[in-house]
Amino acid sequence: MKTENLEQLKQEFIRIKSMGYVKSTRKGLTGVGKTFEDLIGKPEDTKSMPDYHGIEIKTKLGYSKSYTTLFNLTPEGELETQRLCKKYGYPDKILKDKKVLNISVTKNPTLVANKYFFHLKVDYDNQRLILIIKDRYNNLLENKVYWNFKELKEKLSTKLQYVALIHAWPTTRNNITYYKYYKINFYKLKSFEKFIELIDNDIIRISLKIGVYREGLKKGFYHDRGTSFELKSLDFRKLFEHIYI
Repeated sequence: MKTENLEQLKQEFIRIKSMGYVKSTRKGLTGVGKTFEDLIGKPEDTKSMPDYHGIEIKTKLGYSKSYTTLFNLTPEGELETQRLCKKYGYPDKILKDKKVLNISVTKNPTLVANKYFFHLKVDYDNQRLILIIKDRYNNLLENKVYWNFKELKEKLSTKLQYVALIHAWPTTRNNITYYKYYKINFYKLKSFEKFIELIDNDIIRISLKIGVYREGLKKGFYHDRGTSFELKSLDFRKLFEHIYI
């Protein structure tokens, strides 16, 4: 990474910070990130490459202690997440005849649908991260959903070698959201081994976000919003080294 790329993004941030509160370009929780990307002229895409000259941009609201998505990666096998939803999900609040599965899973067991326990297991021998599913009596139901270390490492090294974490304060005027971007920190990835260690230490989690479309032509069809690997911003320095620019 060239230092000038980091410096260039810092100068862009300073410019945007001087603008004060700016109108959100998108409604909802993703507005804070999308608005900043629009301000630096980044086109919207779904590519796995970093956002800005080799730097991945992450945004968070100043008061939020929630998790930050590092990247999305579905497990091995076609439609595995939909299969999990059909088999272990619970009724949607509106379309009660349809199942959804919105859960976060760590090394420690998570109760799902008041029937099952999900948890992660790092299998060092087979170089896999496995999703373990048991019933309420601790009987193993399955352990065939997994992520390969190789794909995890490729995703991590491609997407997150360098990260800029940007903080913003929101405000609302006449039912319109505005953001003030006030702080930026730069980070460099420590190692893939550290990433796996943080999963094994219950610090990084995986979230499954499988819902259904509630209206329109796709009503009743599955809506998979991604399988995300997540880390609290307070724990960033456990995975990344802070870079002073």
